[in-house]
Amino acid sequence: MVYDKRMKRVWWGIFICSLLFNFVFLVQNYNRTRVVAVPDGDSIQLSDGRRVRLLGIDAPEKGRCMADEAREKLKSLIFGKHVRLKDTVTDDYGRVLAIVIVEDFPTWISYLTKKTDPLVNRVMLASGLAKNTFSASTDYAPTLKKASDLAKARNIGIYTCRTQPTGDCTIKGNVRDGEKKYYLSECQSYRQVIVDEAYGDHWFCTEAEAIAAGFTKAAGCRK
Repeated sequence: MVYDKRMKRVWWGIFICSLLFNFVFLVQNYNRTRVVAVPDGDSIQLSDGRRVRLLGIDAPEKGRCMADEAREKLKSLIFGKHVRLKDTVTDDYGRVLAIVIVEDFPTWISYLTKKTDPLVNRVMLASGLAKNTFSASTDYAPTLKKASDLAKARNIGIYTCRTQPTGDCTIKGNVRDGEKKYYLSECQSYRQVIVDEAYGDHWFCTEAEAIAAGFTKAAGCRK
């Protein structure tokens, strides 16, 4: 009988220690994905040192139209909060990209009452503070596209940065995939090109101005 009591105490001790160990592990794991910095409108830094870029979105770079607004919006959504990463991938530059979901308890309570959206990537697109890069998986691509289309239809955020020419400054400077091209009115694609100052596009008055800014003439333009 005494032996049985001792064994029960031992097993209870092991059980309690196991619970404590698992609790400590969960707390540590929870804290590693707390957001400690928001460098810009589409990237965050976690408490474990990882820098994560939001998958499927591209916010304006620092100094461009709506860049400050995008960073402040992301910071208000996520700074100091615990997040869960889904569909994590690494791009050609070694950067970590992911779908980011806020998992703090108050956020989920607010979500259940339809006051808050925990899917950060979608919120940034719906706010018009980033464009959809169509790089998310099939699980998330439709919802991100829907959010982006809504912001575009409402003409908010970065979509107010699409400008029209002033005076004789009708040369379109367009930045896409790191390439800087300029288009004259006689260029084949001139009408289709959008000048979006949120992403480095610019209107020029002369070809010399465009060239001085690092732009080269686009293909399909008449000599």
